[in-house]
Amino acid sequence: MPTYSSDSEQQPSSTMRLFGRQRPLHAVLGGGRVADVLLWRNKSVSAAILIGATVIWFLFEVIQYNFLTLLCHISIISMLIVFIWSNGAALFDRSPPKIPEIILSESAFKQVSLVFHTKLNRFFSTLNDIACGKDLTVFILMIDEGI
Repeated sequence: MPTYSSDSEQQPSSTMRLFGRQRPLHAVLGGGRVADVLLWRNKSVSAAILIGATVIWFLFEVIQYNFLTLLCHISIISMLIVFIWSNGAALFDRSPPKIPEIILSESAFKQVSLVFHTKLNRFFSTLNDIACGKDLTVFILMIDEGI
């Protein structure tokens, strides 16, 4: 007759797990790259994420930096980098940056252009009416907001 062991007779496992878990924490967190970053197994990526989050927090909360200003500065710096890279590539025998071309068909361009053109004309017409005083209430409201 086979003998069965009860739960109390089982020997403890060789590794002690925190809070009596059955699976390791890496497996609980999914066992992939996210778990590696959260458990600091990939120290360089974890440190980069921590530093990036700290810089973003510092910019927006401590310095009160605006998001739109940040986007403008990033775009200006990226344009400067591409300009220097494309002009300096010949000096250092490097290849210039490869920027993909966007080709838009003429019919699609005309359709988008027509919609954009009508909205832009309507905007400038309204702006002209306000600036010339044809719509006095909006003109006074704009002056009041500007002060």
